[in-house]
Amino acid sequence: MKFRLFALALLACSGPTREPFSWPRNIDDARARLLVYIPVGREIEGARQWMGEHGFACEAPMPSATDAHAHLCHGGPSAPPDAGWRRWTIVLYERGGRLADVSAKREP
Repeated sequence: MKFRLFALALLACSGPTREPFSWPRNIDDARARLLVYIPVGREIEGARQWMGEHGFACEAPMPSATDAHAHLCHGGPSAPPDAGWRRWTIVLYERGGRLADVSAKREP
């Protein structure tokens, strides 16, 4: 009986598992999916590293007169040639060294 209670308590305490990240087919779904894996408030260097690990190369931040910067990320050379997301541009918006927002657009 005690073992069953212990096993039940162990299962109840384990956190939910998250599916491995995969790029959505539709660019309109990219922002929502990205914000699950790289949440607002994360340090920008961590977000840039995460993007690099998932096939996107990020440029240096664009100059800005404020503390907000935009980091453009493009499908890198490691991206498969037939990947639908290879021609996407992901913009990481930084404010105060942390991720403030994300946007995605398709290159023509």
